[in-house]
This record gives sequence, C-alpha cells and structure tokens, in this order.
Amino acid sequence: MVLFSRWTRKVCAALAIWCVTAQATATMEILATTQALSLVTQEVTGKYAEPLVPATVPLHDFSLKPSHIRRLQAAEFVVWHGPKVEPYLTKIMARIDSDKQLIVGEDHPAVADGHPWTSPDYLTLAMTQLSQRIQVPWNSETWRNEMALLQEAIQKKQQKLAKGNQGYVVFHDGIGGFESYFGIDHISSFTDSDDQPPGAKRMAMIASLSKSKQIACVLVDHEANTRLIDAVIDQAVQRQSIDILGWKSNSLVQYVTHLQQAFIGCTTP
Repeated sequence: MVLFSRWTRKVCAALAIWCVTAQATATMEILATTQALSLVTQEVTGKYAEPLVPATVPLHDFSLKPSHIRRLQAAEFVVWHGPKVEPYLTKIMARIDSDKQLIVGEDHPAVADGHPWTSPDYLTLAMTQLSQRIQVPWNSETWRNEMALLQEAIQKKQQKLAKGNQGYVVFHDGIGGFESYFGIDHISSFTDSDDQPPGAKRMAMIASLSKSKQIACVLVDHEANTRLIDAVIDQAVQRQSIDILGWKSNSLVQYVTHLQQAFIGCTTP
C-alpha cells in the first residue's frame, strides 16, 4: 500500500511537470523567419505571428537590419530554414542557443530548390518537427487528406494537358518542391533563378513552343517580367498568377491550394 502510494505520488508529480511544460510551450512566443514558417507555426500552435521577413519580400531581396537582429535575440524560440536557404542568418543564429531554435528540414531534397516550402512534404516535416520540439500535439490526418484531394484534381488536369500535347511554362524555376510532390513538371522556364535574367536561347525556345500551340498557360510569379512574357508568348495564352511566397494565404492548406489552383487554371484546347 505504501509502495502504491509512493508510485501514485511520482506519477502525479510527473503529470504536473508535463502539464506545466505543455502550458509553457503552448504560450511560447515563436518567431518564424518566413511567411510559410509562420503558417507552419500557426498550424501547430493555433497562433499566427508576423514573420521576420515580410511576406511580400523574396529572400534574396531581404536585407538584415539591426531591428531584425533584435527581434531574433529577443525571441523565445526561432524557427528558420537553415543556412542553405537563409545564409544571411547564419552568423546571428550561431550566437543563439540551440535549444531556442529549430532548423526545419535542413537535409530535405526540396531545400536545393531554394523555395522548399512549396513542397507539401517539406511542410509536413516542418509541422512534425515543430510539434515534437515544443511538445504540442499535431494530428496530420486532416492535412494529408487535403493534400490527397489536391493530388486527385492535379492528376486529372495533367492527363488533359498531356492529351492536348500541351504543358505550362513558369517564369522562374521556383516551385520544384510542389512539382516533385505532385508529379508534374513545366515544359520550360524563362530563367532557372529569380535573380537571373532570361537568356536569348531560352526566349527563342519558348517563342517556338508558343507558336506551335504547346503552351496551355504561363504561371506568373512575384518576380515575373510581364513584358518579356508578352514578347514571346501569344496573348491568347492564359496567364495564371502564382503565389510562391504565400503572402495571399491565411493557412498552409490555403497556400498549397492556391498553387494547385494556378496549375488547374491552365486551359486546354
């Protein structure tokens, strides 16, 4: 009886500690460096906070200022993509305790694309890692079901495009993670990087594709030069706006759905 009483007290004490820890992590102020990671944090914790990098600013255009450094140093916990995606944060994050930060999916294949958050698989990993790290439960069932529904619609559209011998063109090759996850691919891009101008050979090839009616639509992102697009692609070809940065989205499901709808919006003959 005494042993049972001691065991009970130990269990109660452990539960009390767990409850305090859970409450502390649930109220923790988390600073995410990008809009996508702010949406990841919101999905896990139910709370949204403004990211370090404004949602409308591409990472390669971001300039780290003293005010940003102060936000990072004052944050209770920082979630970021790591030095491969955000090299400008490497030095300051090296001075922040490891138990106060989380690098999301550092070795995920989508990182090489430069915009890994376009990959639902990367986002799934991010939510799982954050949930485990701050000890806040996250059920992935709803998320995975939503992705399955998007996949079904994308497959149907892909079949229609293939039947019409058409495909889509992107301005810059920045949605590789999204394309890899859903098993699709653009037939051409104006440029491989959002900070490089299109080359003459690439422009000529795209013009040829347009002339032969092989382009169903153009996915126009935040970096797109519409004058260049209009110069080589027939005006009758549909332009679809695509939000790579996620600034138009209030949730992760909405973000991936917006990407999917841009692709689904491609017309066929």
